Amino acid sequence: MKHVSVEELVSLIDTTLCEVSGTGSLSSPVLPDSQMGEPAEWDSLAFIAVFTAVAQKYQVDLADDDAFHFTSVPTMHAFLNEVL
Repeated sequence: MKHVSVEELVSLIDTTLCEVSGTGSLSSPVLPDSQMGEPAEWDSLAFIAVFTAVAQKYQVDLADDDAFHFTSVPTMHAFLNEVL
């Protein structure tokens, strides 16, 4: 059973959002309590990239029904630590 640290998850989301937005930095930092819209680059299109990046990084098979867990760092973190 693997434990996902919140710092590791925040870093992955930050990197993914920077890649998707094509910028070197975001409008605000991704924090342990961030949710969609915080930063502004975490929009509905970037959501898909975050969902995919997390699935690939942690080698977890995610279903569409799991998507609601991916709207904030805390819910994503809790979900990952439950399924891994």
